[in-house]
Amino acid sequence: MTKRNIRIGHTAITWDNKEVDQAVAAIGSCGYWGTETFGWVLEEWENSGRNLREVFQRNELHLTSLYCHLDIVDPGKREEGIQQVMDWVESYKKFNGSVVVVGGMMLQRSGFAISEHLPNIITTLNELAKRITEQNLLCCFHPHTGTPVETEDEIHWVMNSVDSSVVKFAPDLGQIAKGGSDPFQFVKEYFELIRMIHIKDYIGGPIERDAQEREIDKTGFLGYTPLGMGVVDIRGILEYLEERDYGHNALVELDGNQWSSTRKGHPMMPQLEAIQTSKRYLEQLGYSNFRTVSRI
Repeated sequence: MTKRNIRIGHTAITWDNKEVDQAVAAIGSCGYWGTETFGWVLEEWENSGRNLREVFQRNELHLTSLYCHLDIVDPGKREEGIQQVMDWVESYKKFNGSVVVVGGMMLQRSGFAISEHLPNIITTLNELAKRITEQNLLCCFHPHTGTPVETEDEIHWVMNSVDSSVVKFAPDLGQIAKGGSDPFQFVKEYFELIRMIHIKDYIGGPIERDAQEREIDKTGFLGYTPLGMGVVDIRGILEYLEERDYGHNALVELDGNQWSSTRKGHPMMPQLEAIQTSKRYLEQLGYSNFRTVSRI
């Protein structure tokens, strides 16, 4: 059996962002090694005078990474977007985390041509990554459906053009599959740049839309599923990472249904059951190195 050394966490977005404290408690109770939330979540807690660090400490969980997005297309919004991310990074440093995951803003994909915007995208990512690196943190670019970087060609163009000394890679297996590409291919091709990976499963097939052009969400998790219930080769990818001695961050992810327009409030299973289901799948693959927790 392939060795199982990767310490795996779970992102918090299976819960509504307003319920990040519930997410931290549940993820911690399952023995996952860490979690990820958004920059604006830290900002909202700070502005309200609440202590999110105490929530993490109480649940013995680490804020492994912070997700931040900005407009990477419009050069007129570059400095404002970078400054906003850096403000979030300043808050994140209080949690002693090490990774900032960066993605583009959602946009209207119809008629979008990345070739018209690639120089601006690369400049923004390079400048932001340089500033994050100067804070002794890792900056990892994260392709995402519905953003300027979704398809196979778009991911290649960006990852082959950025300054790889400061811009690292954070592939999301489910997002890449949903975007119509093979996530295993990207893991292999850009392995040396991966510093964070989102382990996500996808139900499969192209995105279907209703008469109002809304994405039809078949799972209540934007088409994603707990691990082992979709079409992504989770087993093969994890075995590849283990064989290559991947020693960086890995987080299971399952998008919450707060963004679902057609299944909101009706997921295929409750959040806690979903993250427990993914953990059981990982245990079936031989992962026994979860944290020991004092309570359930």
